[in-house]
Parts: sequence; C-alpha cells; structure tokens
Amino acid sequence: MAPYHIRQFQDRDHRRVLDLFSRGMEEHVPAAFYHVLTLPHSLLLFPGVPVTIILVSGSWLLATVYSFLFLLCLRLLIWFSWRNYVAMCLKSDLADITKSYLNAHGSFWVAESGGQVVGIVGSLPVKEPPSGRRQLQLFRLSVSSQHRGQGIAKALVRTVLQFARDQGYTDVVLQTSSVQYSAMSLYQGMGFQKTGQHFMSITTRLIGLPIFHFTYSLPSVWEPRM
Repeated sequence: MAPYHIRQFQDRDHRRVLDLFSRGMEEHVPAAFYHVLTLPHSLLLFPGVPVTIILVSGSWLLATVYSFLFLLCLRLLIWFSWRNYVAMCLKSDLADITKSYLNAHGSFWVAESGGQVVGIVGSLPVKEPPSGRRQLQLFRLSVSSQHRGQGIAKALVRTVLQFARDQGYTDVVLQTSSVQYSAMSLYQGMGFQKTGQHFMSITTRLIGLPIFHFTYSLPSVWEPRM
C-alpha cells in the first residue's frame, strides 16, 4: 500500500482529474439501474405487465420481448442521464479548475500516491447561504477504485473541513445522489446530517433518483471542543 499525500491542484493534474471524476460517476450506473427496478412503478411495469400479457394473450414470446425492451430502455435512460450530467460538469466547473475554484475563493485538492493523482475534491463558497451562516460547499469527491479502503476519501473531506474552519465558515454542505451508498455512509460517519433532497430534472424524478443534501455544522470559535 503506497503512501499518499494531499496537495492543492496544479494545471498538470487536469487530465487525470477529469478521468477520475468521469470514471467515478460511471460506476454508479449499475446501482442506479437496480435501484430504479425496485421502485413501485417499476414493479408495476416489470414484472407486472409481462404477467398480464401472458394471462391475457398467452404469449410468452410477447412477454419476453416486452421485458427485454423495458430493461434496455431503462438502462439506456439511466446511462444517458448520467452521461449528460458528467458532460455538463466537464464543460462547466471542471473545464477550468483554477478559474472555477482557486480564483473563486474556494480550493481544489488532489491526493497523490506513487506520483499519480488518485483522489480529488473541491470546495466553493455558497453564494446565498441562510441568514447568519457562511457556508462552504464540497464538490467532486472521487477516489480511484484501485486506491479505496486507505482512508483517502476521509482525508480529503477532512481537508475541506479544516479549510472551512480556517476561513471562518459555519457549515460545510454537499449534495450526493441517492445511489452513492459508500459516499453517504462516509459523510454520515463523519458527522454530516441529511437536511433535504431535490430532483435534478423531470427524468430523475420519473425514475426516482433524488439528490440528497448534507450539512456539517462547524463549532464556533467560542464553543468548547469535545
């Protein structure tokens, strides 16, 4: 197990950062697919409709064709939704990380191991936080699949939390999809609290994939530390 260290992003890291983010997001497509299959409306359409077809028409072939087409369309719908989101990110904040993060009162860090970038995370101030709060939002946390289980993701989150403390923020907030189970477990284990949810689009609402909101409240300087 090679040691790692966390440092601020440099322009030479850009290609590797994009690759890490894209691969990390694509890993969640199978989980999203199986999640959608367990939803009530999916159970109505599959296997409910094939059973109805068999009972009404007696055709196993028609039921099989329907089942195949339903699963194929569902998988493609989820895949295209994920790809569109990744493409949007690559064209927005990740297109120029120095401009989007380092020059915008935020920061972006990479975890490096063996001379290779194996983890990433960014942060930006929330433009319109609740009254009386200064909030920093965590973005783009991802760790290479070959380097997981070493505490890199936790170390990256801790780096964001320490940056927020040093800059005088009151909260660190983030958003993550409902099928990023390991990420949610990490955040909740570190003290983040779920505070809400939303749907990114009509498509994600239809297929039942909400985005969860999490908040980590930082102690004020006058509050005793445990």
